[in-house]
Amino acid sequence: MADYSQLMNLEKQKQEQASPVQTQDPVSSQSSNQQTPQSTTQSARQSVSQSTDQQASRSAFLSDTKTVDRPKSFYITLRLDRRLDEAVRYFQEAHGIKKVDRSILVNAMLDNDGNWTGEALDFLVERILQLLTNKLIR
Repeated sequence: MADYSQLMNLEKQKQEQASPVQTQDPVSSQSSNQQTPQSTTQSARQSVSQSTDQQASRSAFLSDTKTVDRPKSFYITLRLDRRLDEAVRYFQEAHGIKKVDRSILVNAMLDNDGNWTGEALDFLVERILQLLTNKLIR
């Protein structure tokens, strides 16, 4: 995974590409088939930047899709257990996705940026307190 400084450098490069400042004196302009050292440097910089951006996006995708080395376990309710099984069967039968399993399903459901905003997490407070209360009562 890229560290913060690498991400900031990539963002800075993107901003430079979006608003390149080129000043060229009309008197000293060269023919269109000749490149100035400045334009050659800029082209090389853009090429490196694009390559770096592609590598960073590939790296981010791989780190986002790579699973942890060993299974993580947690407790779920019996109701959720049944619902996960039903959902897996649904995807297998209705959509023909035979390789879907509970782990894939849970990852697909939870790995959504919208689930992790402050507003979305605040929405869970009552449900979390209810689950904790039920756990203490047992």
